[in-house]
Amino acid sequence: MRSIALITLLLLPGVALAQSPPQGSLTLNQCSQFRALTKSDTTTITPTRGLQIGDAAACNIAVIGAKDSAAVTMNNVQSGQILPFSITKLMSTNTTCAAVTACY
Repeated sequence: MRSIALITLLLLPGVALAQSPPQGSLTLNQCSQFRALTKSDTTTITPTRGLQIGDAAACNIAVIGAKDSAAVTMNNVQSGQILPFSITKLMSTNTTCAAVTACY
């Protein structure tokens, strides 16, 4: 009986299967807004979906995660990387990256 119901569902006109998102929809992890970030040990930002590193060479980045209270420094972050980090602070202390863009 289940196979008949499934076949019927597949043959109904206008029934869309969940293989691709509808036009105009965003994928859950997709960024739709971008902002250049300024390093600051005091400024709290809206939690990001990711960060893009625009420096010409490897650098270090210190951040506070969206659910953290202490900064963590990541060393040797490569140029051009898009990091899937949700952060609330891009710390001035220990951050050597100069060009960081937030993805929202």
